[in-house]
Amino acid sequence: MGRQGVRVRAALDVHRDLLARGMPHEVIRLRTRIATADDLPRQLDVPAGCASVRCYLAERAGGTAFAALVLPAGSVPDDDVVCRALLAVAVTPATDEQVNVATGFAAGLVSPVALPEQVEVLVDAALTEHEVVYCALGESGVALGIRTVDLLVAASARTVPLTGLAALGRGGRTLSLRASSSPSPQADGVVRTTR
Repeated sequence: MGRQGVRVRAALDVHRDLLARGMPHEVIRLRTRIATADDLPRQLDVPAGCASVRCYLAERAGGTAFAALVLPAGSVPDDDVVCRALLAVAVTPATDEQVNVATGFAAGLVSPVALPEQVEVLVDAALTEHEVVYCALGESGVALGIRTVDLLVAASARTVPLTGLAALGRGGRTLSLRASSSPSPQADGVVRTTR
């Protein structure tokens, strides 16, 4: 238990959750520690397919809900897009303390997997263009590599356009850079170290 009786989640919790579900994944040891998941593309030398989680409080007629949005690393969606996606009358980015309490993960390093049931998870449709997605694991020295379809199932997530022209209602196709080759996660959840 962490501060204020909050259960702190970490990489081992996510790893065990995925193993229990029989989902292939990879826990990757990073060369250096990261401050947020937005640092993953540089750390992994993968220009696309890295994700970060942005958390919001969604005001609805029935009360306030907590939501985790899984987005391409470094992107921040427009508040109007988030409001529409969450069917909310207003949204507010969650504070670090709210993120820590609601998710159990360190703010900036929230994993989209193994979140509490009451956290609503949305995944940006732009990430579905990648076979494998890399995201944070709640700790600064490791990352998760997981097939996108497995991430969607493990996170019980809904896929919606959150970034790009489609999200803004302007039509067009969400653009993304594709890595020339994406390694597949190890079937047994093997840990590998980046060079």
